[in-house]
Amino acid sequence: MDIFLEGESTLRDDDPVGPLEIARENLEAFAESLITQDSLKKMIDWLLVLKEVIKDDDISELERQQTLEEIELIESAWGALADAFFEKGISA
Repeated sequence: MDIFLEGESTLRDDDPVGPLEIARENLEAFAESLITQDSLKKMIDWLLVLKEVIKDDDISELERQQTLEEIELIESAWGALADAFFEKGISA
């Protein structure tokens, strides 16, 4: 025979996850959002620096080519992030 304190079975039935677990999930989603926003900002900042570098007449052709390749990689990563946001229903 299973003996429950009054209200204990109700808690188990109505909210099996519990409010602390929901709070943890919300905190994790918030932290992920902050990290993503910070990463995107840093990508933009670095992209702007690289675009200034290729304008410099004093860099070698090798440095210019490497910088252009890095710009291409960042733009590709940006596209991948935008696709991931689109799949989640977020406009990027």
